[in-house]
Amino acid sequence: MASYLREVFHWPGAQWCGWIYRYRKRISTGAEEESLHVWIAGAAFRWELTAQTAAALLRGYWSVENKVFHVRDVTMEEDRLHGRKIGYALSGIRNVALNLLRSLGFPYIPDARRYIASRSDLALPLLDY
Repeated sequence: MASYLREVFHWPGAQWCGWIYRYRKRISTGAEEESLHVWIAGAAFRWELTAQTAAALLRGYWSVENKVFHVRDVTMEEDRLHGRKIGYALSGIRNVALNLLRSLGFPYIPDARRYIASRSDLALPLLDY
């Protein structure tokens, strides 16, 4: 498969590819959604990649996407507030802020932000954490 991807698509680093079937049921509406996606990976594993291992790795990737990038995009409005020349520094500051807010134990970041906004006496001691 790797040689086929290299020759046909000119993806020299591609090692694995496959399909993943996703099903979810929305809690709010009860609507069911089904979708089929193609994935391509370039990691070289020391072990044989099974379907179960690939599924676990893909779930792990999307958990990072949902826990970090989605929160930064939606809650911190990162996509709207572009800082082209200092983007890395702003990204680091947002990551620190998210980790500090998560340390409060709230299940949702907007709840933690509202709590800190209403209790300004807690914001500075949180930095000593």
